[in-house]
Amino acid sequence: MFKEAGEGQRRVDDRLDVLWDAVAIIDDVEYSCKVANVSTAGVLMKLDKDLPHKHQFLLDVQELNEYAVEVAWANRPFYGLVLLVGGDLKLKDHADRIGLTAKR
Repeated sequence: MFKEAGEGQRRVDDRLDVLWDAVAIIDDVEYSCKVANVSTAGVLMKLDKDLPHKHQFLLDVQELNEYAVEVAWANRPFYGLVLLVGGDLKLKDHADRIGLTAKR
């Protein structure tokens, strides 16, 4: 489901709900995780591991690409991640291309 940023929210990008398998590569150790939603600037990740604010690591979204990310906020086990570097930072475009429909 496509969600617009609500009034008073600090996020500026609209989000698209997804459920993608991913791997968080943290200090050379791989952890299975899920990506729950995406925007042009970041992702919502579910991971059963404590990560500090501003921690940087690689997020390998299965069948898409690998992204350098940084923890923007945490409400464990959920993390808001800012995309720093990746082949295509517009993950919503990926979702649209693989057949997920954005609804307004």
